[in-house]
Amino acid sequence: MSREVLDPPVQGMSQNRRYRVNVVHEDFGGDKWNGGNKQGRPANKGYEEPDLYGEDDDEEDPAVAQIEENGSGGYKLSFHVSKSFYGGLIGLKGSTKRRIEEETRSEIYIPRQHEESSNVTIKARDRSQVCAALRQIRCLVGSLRRKMRPTHFLAVPLNFGEVQNGFLELKKSILEAQFPGIDEELFISEICIHITLGVYVLLDDNERKKALEELEFCRSILADLTTPFEMKVKGLEIMNDDPSSARILYGCVEAPELQKFADRCLAHFQTTGLAATDNNERDSIKLHMTVLNNRYRKKANSAAKTPNSFDVRELLKQFGDFDFGSAQCSAVHLCALNSSGTDGFYKISGSLKF
Repeated sequence: MSREVLDPPVQGMSQNRRYRVNVVHEDFGGDKWNGGNKQGRPANKGYEEPDLYGEDDDEEDPAVAQIEENGSGGYKLSFHVSKSFYGGLIGLKGSTKRRIEEETRSEIYIPRQHEESSNVTIKARDRSQVCAALRQIRCLVGSLRRKMRPTHFLAVPLNFGEVQNGFLELKKSILEAQFPGIDEELFISEICIHITLGVYVLLDDNERKKALEELEFCRSILADLTTPFEMKVKGLEIMNDDPSSARILYGCVEAPELQKFADRCLAHFQTTGLAATDNNERDSIKLHMTVLNNRYRKKANSAAKTPNSFDVRELLKQFGDFDFGSAQCSAVHLCALNSSGTDGFYKISGSLKF
């Protein structure tokens, strides 16, 4: 029987404690797992969590290129992290920050809320330790971002020409029909009708600037597409399967070239860490133009509960094949959710024009 089973290597700790050191066969990591100690005997230095990923996996992170040597012979990296994440990075009484520092043998400085700088700084003896701390911070920030509500979206405006006129015509006809439970407050404003190509969580000016840089990068995926994009809006559908209890009624959009662009944008933004949870869990964008949305219904001041759905069975029978008309798309806009610009449309942070 192997001596490593009968006489396993141990690591001496404080208060006369001794712990067994798990030895990994060289076929499953070898030197990288055991720190070059093939006999499995503990080295003189204290226990250090093995880096199972290695530096090569961090090379795609642009921050890695900014790692520099400091005067004391170690390495340092400063990189932007939105202040909205500081609480999560620090943890209860600093527990999360301490854990990352201990696991990666690094020192992490997180600016206080009143400081102007929003750069988190990592210092460590080895470059690999800086990379390991960076990787943990990136994972934690990503996890925190997935729990946050979207702040911005990528929009194609449809508030002009045939489509807007068609929308107003349909709205007038629906209101005149007086369908039970459907009133004017359910309709999106004719100034705000649009197609959504993506939703994002952008928490400060730096993240908005980065999102616009990524949007500009998407210009390269237009090379084999025909622009401006031709769009046809015809027909009505609901998001759920029960027309007697609908929450969103939308116009169907036919735009093959725009669909390709939207899906490519989706795939690209999924790699940036800026996409909201909804966009990270899909592989294609459903092109649609919202007409009715239960969220637009104002909360009633009375004790009666506000309905959380509406019945569109009769509406779909009469107007299910409604033709809104056609439009062209020559630009997409990064807009702030729940905002209003000077023209009544959403506040635009930046655009990609083509």
